[in-house]
Amino acid sequence: MSYNLQNIYTAEPLCSGTVSVAPLGTAMPTDPLTELSEVSELWTDLGFTGADGFMEKNDRQITLKRAFGGNAVKTLQSEYSATLEFTFLESLNADVLAAVFGSTNVVVTAATSNHGTQIAVYKNSRKLPHQCWVINTWDDELNAVYRNAVANGQIIQVAEIKVVHTDVIEYKITLECFESSVCAADNIVTYTDNGIWLGS
Repeated sequence: MSYNLQNIYTAEPLCSGTVSVAPLGTAMPTDPLTELSEVSELWTDLGFTGADGFMEKNDRQITLKRAFGGNAVKTLQSEYSATLEFTFLESLNADVLAAVFGSTNVVVTAATSNHGTQIAVYKNSRKLPHQCWVINTWDDELNAVYRNAVANGQIIQVAEIKVVHTDVIEYKITLECFESSVCAADNIVTYTDNGIWLGS
């Protein structure tokens, strides 16, 4: 068995563009390196995310079919879902608020000589929109990159929002990742590049 330290990846945030969002149907990246701005001008960077990074869950509901005598002979899969969990930190960022609460629920009033930029967020029971999502990270030691692409994602949960003087306001969300024909009928597509280029 061989071992290769180059295969051990530590996710670190990019200077910009760690989490980006775009309207449903926007062109998706098909590799780990192409800049999103080259794929479509509709991608929006959502700024800083929390120190806990990103939690990906692939949940399968499995039942074991057993034969006479008790031996398992078949696995039956009844359900599958994929989710991503992460936290937005920029609570005064209108793009973040529109992504978390829906663009129709966010109204921005431009700054004037009498006040700064003002944002009204209407929190209600309307279903949140399906959107395209991309999460980019890199390992600066390896110059390797790791990209998750979700062509059809919907925020299904926003955790409790704590407003307190000892911490920042943050939005921890759960993103349900739906199967999409845009990403070859997959819920999440992960693209990587190990940073080892021929001739480098």
